[in-house]
Amino acid sequence: MNKLSAQMQQKESDLQALLNEETQKSRGLQLELDARDSEMEHLRQTLALNVVETSSVHSGNEVDLDDSQLGLLLVFVK
Repeated sequence: MNKLSAQMQQKESDLQALLNEETQKSRGLQLELDARDSEMEHLRQTLALNVVETSSVHSGNEVDLDDSQLGLLLVFVK
């Protein structure tokens, strides 16, 4: 009976170690995903700003977006 108890404790310990390892992997992946989401948001904002600046240059310093540019701007600003 004592041997069985020791085996069960070892299995429990092994499973706990595996759970801890998988939890760390999951946290690492979540951090990577968050960083990429942040980078994508920054790129969207930069692109939207560039669209506005480009439109401003082409229209004599007035922001005058045609429908296709406005749609693109709205998509990337979201």
